[in-house]
Amino acid sequence: MLLLRRRVNVPGPEGRPIEQDAEMMRLQILGDPQLMGQLQDTLPEIAAAAQSDPTRFAELLSQQRDRAQQAELGRQREIAALNADPFDVEAQRRIEEAIRNQAVMENMEHALEYSPEAFGRVTMLYVPVEVNSHPVKAFVDSGAQQTISTSCLTLVVSV
Repeated sequence: MLLLRRRVNVPGPEGRPIEQDAEMMRLQILGDPQLMGQLQDTLPEIAAAAQSDPTRFAELLSQQRDRAQQAELGRQREIAALNADPFDVEAQRRIEEAIRNQAVMENMEHALEYSPEAFGRVTMLYVPVEVNSHPVKAFVDSGAQQTISTSCLTLVVSV
C-alpha cells in the first residue's frame, strides 16, 4: 500500500506540527512517474485528482488521513477494551490474534524493504555457450561475485 503520510515537523500556531502542504505532495507525485504509477495502482481516484484537480486531491488526501486516524483510534479502543479484563479467555485469544497479525505485517514490511525482488517478476538471462566444445546454457548474473557450476557439468565438460 502506498503511504501518503509525509509530514514536516515545523511548529505552527499553538505549538502543533504543520503537515506538509498537499500541493507540494501533489507536485512531488507528478514529478515522479514511478510514484504516480504506484498511486494509480493503489488509489486511482487520488491519482486522477493529482493529475487534474488540486482541490479534489487535497480533499481526498485529507479524507485518507482521517480514515487512517479513525482506524488507529478504533484499534486503540479495542486494545483498551481487551485489556480491561485480563482473565477473559476470549479477550486473550483476540489479543494473541492481534499480536500475530501485527507480526505478519511487520514481516511483510521488512520483506518489501529488504527483498523487493520476491514480490516482482524477474527475467533470468540464459545464454548458449560452449565449455570445452560442449554446448551448455549459462545463467548470467551480473552481480555475482564468483562463478559456479554443478559437479555434473564439471564432469561432463572435463574442467
